Amino acid sequence: MIAAVDAGCDTDRSTAASGSISALRRGACPSLTAPMRTGDGLLVRLRPARPGIAPSDWIEIARLAAAHGNGLLEVTARGNLQVRGLTEQSVPKLAAGLAEAGIDLHSGVAVETPALSGIDPGEIADANPPAAAIRAAITACRPPLLLAPKLSIVVNGGGRLDLSAMVADVRLDAVRRDGALFWRLAAGGTLRSARPIAVVADRDAVAAVLAVLEALHGLGPAVRGRDVDVDAVRRQLGSMALPAEAAGATAPPASPIGRRGFGDTEILGLGLAYGQTSAARLEALMRGLQALGATEVRLAPQRALLVLGLAAERIEPAGALAAAEGFWTHADEPGNAIAVCAGAAGCASGHFDTKAAADLLVARGADLLDGSAAVHISGCGKGCAHPSAAALTLVGRADGVALVIGGRAGDATGGVVPADALGTAIDRLTALYRQEKRQGDPARDVLDRIGAAALAKAFQQDLQ
Repeated sequence: MIAAVDAGCDTDRSTAASGSISALRRGACPSLTAPMRTGDGLLVRLRPARPGIAPSDWIEIARLAAAHGNGLLEVTARGNLQVRGLTEQSVPKLAAGLAEAGIDLHSGVAVETPALSGIDPGEIADANPPAAAIRAAITACRPPLLLAPKLSIVVNGGGRLDLSAMVADVRLDAVRRDGALFWRLAAGGTLRSARPIAVVADRDAVAAVLAVLEALHGLGPAVRGRDVDVDAVRRQLGSMALPAEAAGATAPPASPIGRRGFGDTEILGLGLAYGQTSAARLEALMRGLQALGATEVRLAPQRALLVLGLAAERIEPAGALAAAEGFWTHADEPGNAIAVCAGAAGCASGHFDTKAAADLLVARGADLLDGSAAVHISGCGKGCAHPSAAALTLVGRADGVALVIGGRAGDATGGVVPADALGTAIDRLTALYRQEKRQGDPARDVLDRIGAAALAKAFQQDLQ
């Protein structure tokens, strides 16, 4: 049971940033009240309050995205829904349409839970109640906490699609001790990399999270979980803080894509091709799923949707329907290993067609895409789809497509080729990779062994 807490929210604070539509900015999580300006207009991120959304509501979301945006929708790596191509005039219309349809959204600090929380027979605990209590406690703070715009909290109850590998500023991971439920509190990272603070009883979990947020507030709105003084927080928790051992090795996150047995039922996981679909295709998919008997569709990390409620004999037809609309239905689809932005087809900042480049890489360089090495295709140097470093990044520039090795899209490149020569450059990289690969080697190890200099030379060989 989650106990009510005195979160200590009576300290002096600056007022949080205005939620007006004029607060348009990059570098923060975009929302209906503060959309982000991108190359194809404004972008908003929607976090539905209900874990499962009925197909009829998805149809309405698709219609609204087409009416008020450019018809492109995305599911992010963290499992959030994004609508692209909006304007300052159309954002309020989108918000009004969602409200009229009864599609409630979370706002404020992102508190993330596993996609199957509450219905996963393998979970340690249902993460939804503590997550709801944390949101309520943050909302109740007056004056409001002043926190980093992109601050995130993970409440990980475990289960098939747990969030052990998701980075968060503050995290609670469920553990059982002598049959009782406790939560491991940590700051700044994944389950394994975050710095442990304490293990707390279930009744103290919300108060413990608020203690970390209070510490972050006191340090200023630019501070993230990695910066908090965990020893000071531990002292503040006092007797509620039990020793927290370091987390052991964790398995790679399971893919949500594909047909999965789930207790007495089955779930169909669908991947959005490179994280994006059109409103027309999403509406067609949802109409078909509704006709087949699907009761709800959930957002999931790794740019996926989870279809629930289908009878076993309807799973295969649903998969065929999804494939016909351009969704991926198999976990081993090579394109799953690539992070791709909207590119020139959907963003004015893009210098080339990133989706076409991704298809080219899948067709001619699939050996590189075993999932062990991050691969990123960015239309420009901003690197929106994958802000962190990747083993290989193809980035659009005015003079062609550049290769960044072991870095971010805006980092120094290992060469550039004309866009129409990209296929040949991929062929050379693939040939070098196959030459150096040993049986059983993951792509990450092969690329490390080849080295940046040899990769750069192969990429632009004909231009040297």
